[in-house]
Amino acid sequence: MRILIVDDHALFRAGIALLLLRLDAAVALVEVSSVEEALVLAETRPPGFELVLQDLNLHGTQGLDALRTMQQAFPGAALVVVSGRESSEAMREARAKGARGYIVKSMSADAMLAALQKVLAGASHFPLLADADPHETRLTPRQRDILKLLCQGLANKEIALQLGMSNNTVRTHLMFAFRVLGVRSRTAAALAARRLGFI
Repeated sequence: MRILIVDDHALFRAGIALLLLRLDAAVALVEVSSVEEALVLAETRPPGFELVLQDLNLHGTQGLDALRTMQQAFPGAALVVVSGRESSEAMREARAKGARGYIVKSMSADAMLAALQKVLAGASHFPLLADADPHETRLTPRQRDILKLLCQGLANKEIALQLGMSNNTVRTHLMFAFRVLGVRSRTAAALAARRLGFI
């Protein structure tokens, strides 16, 4: 799993990097301090990120206005806002501009981890919005890719090799996909994915 952290505070980047290792011990983290650096990264090499964590108050950007640009630059990633501002208005605007989630920096480590797991499972996370769409839960593009290969009969090692990720990352994505589909086995996941038209 590849994750991009966009935050201009080195200490926060270091702290959240340690937390993200609990999501996947084999996670590949890339850190930048601005949206501009992130955009250069997107232009210079194929990013392939599953998750992008972006601070809302970055120097040189207009906060929420940068979300559309980031969404276009990293179309395959789940974009999550990280902010010290706990505001339903900011959460609603972030969601409208393409964010999949909104995490407040005052959250505990366990709560933040649970929120990120929820987002990676295909759901959204906007804790102050009571009007969140219950149909937003869905498979991420990477989970769909993995399920397609699973339906072709490939083993985890073969899927990992074909998609350029670790076996552990494949297992993590499948675990989240199983939760979305409400199944416990590879066979059931394949059947459910076909039946629901997810692949």
